[in-house]
Amino acid sequence: MAELKSGERVSLVGGKSVTIKKELGRGGQGIVYLVNYDGKDMALKWYNNAPDNYFYTNLNNNILNGAPSDAFLWPKALTERQCGSYGYVMDLRPKNYFEFGNFLMAKAKFTSFDAMLNAAMKICNGFMMLHRFGYSYQDLNDGNFFIDPQTGDVLICDNDNVMPQGEKSGIMGKARYMAPEVVAGGIPDKYSDRYSLSVILFMLFYSNHPLEGAKVVACPCMTEAYEKKFYGSEAVFIYNPTDKSNLPVRGIHQNVIRRWPVLPAVLRETFTREFSDEMLRNPQKRMIEQNWEKLIATIRDSLVICPHCHEETFIEENKNTCMNCSKPINTTLILKLGSRTLYLTECTKLYIDHDNTADVQVLSDPNAGLLLLKNLSSDATWAAETPSGKLKSVAPGEVMPVKAGIKVSFSQIAKAEIITA
Repeated sequence: MAELKSGERVSLVGGKSVTIKKELGRGGQGIVYLVNYDGKDMALKWYNNAPDNYFYTNLNNNILNGAPSDAFLWPKALTERQCGSYGYVMDLRPKNYFEFGNFLMAKAKFTSFDAMLNAAMKICNGFMMLHRFGYSYQDLNDGNFFIDPQTGDVLICDNDNVMPQGEKSGIMGKARYMAPEVVAGGIPDKYSDRYSLSVILFMLFYSNHPLEGAKVVACPCMTEAYEKKFYGSEAVFIYNPTDKSNLPVRGIHQNVIRRWPVLPAVLRETFTREFSDEMLRNPQKRMIEQNWEKLIATIRDSLVICPHCHEETFIEENKNTCMNCSKPINTTLILKLGSRTLYLTECTKLYIDHDNTADVQVLSDPNAGLLLLKNLSSDATWAAETPSGKLKSVAPGEVMPVKAGIKVSFSQIAKAEIITA
């Protein structure tokens, strides 16, 4: 493959072209260049070794069909075959987004648990939409994500390996992220995607691989044979309740040792189930993306701001002390939204739907000695009803008092009531 030079023009399918400006980086598959495309700066991924005709046709079909959601840095245009290879054009990564690997190495850090949960939600929603479109990703790993540490927004990259469900791209995946059945030689599909998704989510929350504990540390040299054992035939979850052979090692796996007891119990229970022997061996039983979304939404409902130290903490059943200052938190005021319980403490943000935009913020009115709910939406007006039947509209930016018995309609389907526990 001839490398491209600054000023060189590359022809695109459909008659347009891009102009090479400079190299942005390179990896195993190819080189990424900054290009000018219709007067806009974009990225061109150029392959070292041109994949086959099927890959080229599939890539073109994906471009024509469009991205499953805005979570994807989806290919936008395909080049003609030229200079011994080809490539595709995509949007640039914004400067405030960092590679997921930077978070694992502590080179980047989420500014809040709220942002971390937003990232998890965006990743799950992206893969839910991908599978709904009939695709499987096939190469899900820590190099596929750019994340904004302030908001938790996520962009999923390297989408050129995306294939229709049941078809094979020729890429098996990256070691440590492949499902056991793929490690054993199976074809990647949506079920193996779900295993890889569980690995990514575990690493997002705990900054440790779910299968890398004492057994991996004791390995003298990581060979292909050992990889097949640790991530395939002899995989053991680091917190397997019945097999203690692969527990995290103090001094090495400090992140997961510290976070495992702190984050909500429902998260621990879910990962313990998803990395159980049964789930490792039975791909079709793995948790679907919609259920991951529901779980993350439940955890986000339990996230509050401590009124004492003003740090984030989680409220759980029979556990309402702050994980930072250890002081008890008053959880008597609750917003009951269907089966959901949202705790009302000053500065806490509430998410009424499952998107990553907070709809409500709890404020305080020190003069009146009560809490307020502020409408954070840009266009939704709430309808509040007092116990005596008085109605009040709460427009975007306005507030309403937190008093037991008030009913709030955030939308036609999202109706809640303020209660005292």
